[in-house]
Amino acid sequence: MELYIDKFLEVTFPVEKKNITSIITPVEDFEKEQKQKFSKFNALYDNYIKKHNNALKNLMKLEQSSISISERLPKVVVIKPDMKTGFGNKFPGIVCGFLYSIITDRLFFIEGYENFEDHFEKDFEHNWKKVAHLYNKSSIKRLHNIRENEFSLITRGNLNSEEVNSYDILHVTTWDYACVPIMSNPNHKKQISEIIPDYKIFTVISQKLLRLKSDINKRVKTFINNNFGEYNIGIHLRMKKLSKITRTKGMIIPIKHYCQVVEMLLIGIEKKNVTIFIAADTNESRKALINCIHKSLNSYSKGFVKIVYVNNNMKTKNPINHNPGTEISALIDMKILSFCDDLVLTFGSTFGYVAAGWSYRSLSRLRGPFVVMPMRNTTEDFAVDKIWLWQSGSNDPCMYLGKWLMKNADRKTVEIFKTNPFWMHYVQGCP
Repeated sequence: MELYIDKFLEVTFPVEKKNITSIITPVEDFEKEQKQKFSKFNALYDNYIKKHNNALKNLMKLEQSSISISERLPKVVVIKPDMKTGFGNKFPGIVCGFLYSIITDRLFFIEGYENFEDHFEKDFEHNWKKVAHLYNKSSIKRLHNIRENEFSLITRGNLNSEEVNSYDILHVTTWDYACVPIMSNPNHKKQISEIIPDYKIFTVISQKLLRLKSDINKRVKTFINNNFGEYNIGIHLRMKKLSKITRTKGMIIPIKHYCQVVEMLLIGIEKKNVTIFIAADTNESRKALINCIHKSLNSYSKGFVKIVYVNNNMKTKNPINHNPGTEISALIDMKILSFCDDLVLTFGSTFGYVAAGWSYRSLSRLRGPFVVMPMRNTTEDFAVDKIWLWQSGSNDPCMYLGKWLMKNADRKTVEIFKTNPFWMHYVQGCP
């Protein structure tokens, strides 16, 4: 076995690299192939851009005229992501908001995401701040407001009913993939599946709406083309997350558990160039994991293995959400993870779940991510019969409020929600 640690475009312990460019599918070719499978949505998205831009242009003309525009305002969906959380909590809500706008034929806007353009391409002006003043007297229906959610309406109601349509604004404030129940809704299921089949809502919408800016995306593609092999394992190591979740406070995840998953995944992988990509929330845990994998693979002699990571200083803090690292470094890590063939994630971290679905690679994976579970920091809890690893049934983000829906919604709502074949993934994936 040959192994080296590769930082971003900087080799720390160089060894002779094999020429494997012929066996790596370029990112651009892969994405082009997958886009063809969702041509209906792609056409819809292109038409939406035109509709949105024309509507906004007409709105500006009306504002400048002396005509009262209160009755001529186009109906809208406004999503307000929680800016104090990380990308794993922002992305799902944005995707939900756009899905609602498609279903209801409304304009789509994002509220409060002032630096969106710093990181993402922008096909149309969706900053709510630009037009919010025109809607001061407009009626609002809140579909989601953190923990107050219209799940009965989302799961089995009609978002195009006369009652819902009477509201000018459908507002969504969430840090969750809260629109999952709409996929089961008898009133909208057929429409959704015709546009985006196979429950691939998050992946397909995010590829259009949450495209990285070209300079950031170039860094991702360069890293992948320089470092990925025939088989690529992505590990998201989130050690600080456990202390922030009530039910996992005081618990730990032994580093060796991530190593054991890697050993398991490499069984049967012979004569292949393997890359292990690591994204971690502390420099110390990343170093410990690299050392652990190095030791566990000493007996591996079936191919060429390398461990790579982007050289982020995780001791820096985001001043808004206090997550480690910078926003750009987080996006790069997340996007690289999204292109891995298999993922090993930390329980309770939406960062990893969102990464799993944030590229067309998720559509070709034969299985969902492997999730490493926390354990009580006691000798007794390391018994062999404890479940510390499970495999997800989907590459979609999980739904934190799924458990709440199952416990508190009426029986009919729960029954319809469970017609989604992946309902257990959405419910069990989050703490």
